Amino acid sequence: MSAASDLLRQAMALHRAGRVQEADAQYSAVLRVEPAQPHVHVHAQALRLQGILARDLGDLERSLKLLRRATDAAPLDPEPAAELGLSYLASGYLHLAEAAFRKALARDPDSTKALANLGALLQYRGHIKESIECHRRVLGLDPDDLEVRCNLATTLVEAGRGEEAVAECDLALAGFPDRPALLATKGAVLVGLGQYAAALPLLEAALATGPDDMALINLGLAHQHLGQAEEARAALDTAVRVNPDNARATADLTTLLSVAGRSSEALRLSADFLQRHPGERLVLAARGVALRDAGQSDAARELVDLERLVRIRELPVPRGYADHADFNARLADLLRADFSLLASPLSKATRGGAQTGELDPDSSPVLGAFRDTLNAELGQVIAELHREGFGRHPAMAWAADRWTLRIWGTLLGPGGHQLPHLHPLAWLSGVYYVAVPPGLGDDGALEFGEPPARIQFQTEPDRRRVSATPGRLVLFPSWFWHRTLPFAQPGERISVAFDVMPSLNPPAT
Repeated sequence: MSAASDLLRQAMALHRAGRVQEADAQYSAVLRVEPAQPHVHVHAQALRLQGILARDLGDLERSLKLLRRATDAAPLDPEPAAELGLSYLASGYLHLAEAAFRKALARDPDSTKALANLGALLQYRGHIKESIECHRRVLGLDPDDLEVRCNLATTLVEAGRGEEAVAECDLALAGFPDRPALLATKGAVLVGLGQYAAALPLLEAALATGPDDMALINLGLAHQHLGQAEEARAALDTAVRVNPDNARATADLTTLLSVAGRSSEALRLSADFLQRHPGERLVLAARGVALRDAGQSDAARELVDLERLVRIRELPVPRGYADHADFNARLADLLRADFSLLASPLSKATRGGAQTGELDPDSSPVLGAFRDTLNAELGQVIAELHREGFGRHPAMAWAADRWTLRIWGTLLGPGGHQLPHLHPLAWLSGVYYVAVPPGLGDDGALEFGEPPARIQFQTEPDRRRVSATPGRLVLFPSWFWHRTLPFAQPGERISVAFDVMPSLNPPAT
């Protein structure tokens, strides 16, 4: 056995034993050995495993460097590229993660690791049809991959294919009828389909062997929709005790306590969470509702300041285009032709229209021009917020000098609208209007303040409406509830929405 191979074997043994610092040092020792043939593969493996270890330790920048070197060192091996995709994903670089997974599949089209992770990423980015194809390809290679079958079921729900989703759950449960994760997944699928009574026994069975915060959240939601408020609060209270850092459980329990008249508990719960997690969007939104219901309207208005924190501007004409009409026409054509368009995706707010998946600004000149122009405007708005004294406001808790954008398009026809929603993963969000039918006025307007129907309240919220006008840009904190009003006029209401995501320095590629 060569010296490099022997060192690698020792490093792997240390890694498996959890002695990570010693393993890291031993991987480095492997890499110091001259990488002459036939030992190049040993170096590539050491780079890959050290990159995985660095990711597990939270050193994402180092992980990316090591895995890029491993990918280059083993040009036929899909494993380093697949692991590189996971480190890009952990770092928030979704487009680079997708490119890495696709590189792994170019090396081996049957790499189940790359297929499964690409399918999950595409689902997250709203590319539902392609995500389903990836999940099905994995299951064709490995029918017993229960995690992928669960992912397929939830993706089918988003695509509006509920019967297929239930069938996938039943197929998995036929082989493993008592598996808690499968029971919880089918329960979640039924909750997503609005079949709350049918979901209850499945979720209760999933929880029989032990608590799980996500199953408890779905159980609480099912009880809430069935009008069983006490049972809903009990499920969410357990979820918060199981995982005090679960923002969704905390936010849902905050609003249920508030509407039950237990304002002091609701405010204490949300305040304690925000002390540990400043700027958490779901909990900030719930606290705004609880403050109003507690009679603290000034504090609620200071937190959810619709007048001063919703910014309305006209986007400058991007470079290379004659005017807004020229730019908007090209952007509208691109959105109409996008392969990822999906009619009324169930997990999204769009109804009576279609929504694209996340768009890649580097995929076309018009999207690249939009990104560059928008980034310049964002820099100005962020500077304004600091100058106006919002630096210590919760809206700026996630403020960063660098950010990435998640961008998608929405196309609505007559009667189309968006349900009340917020953007729980972003810092700032916004919308740019590409085209609207003439004479909309308040019809088709963007309205802030109204929470979704499942969030009950005792005190009417403040509201603000912003009309849709081509060329208009609207920016707001991501946790402000917002919806669009339906319109009857013939024509299309086309917009581009976006999330501003705090970012590390852009990685070298």
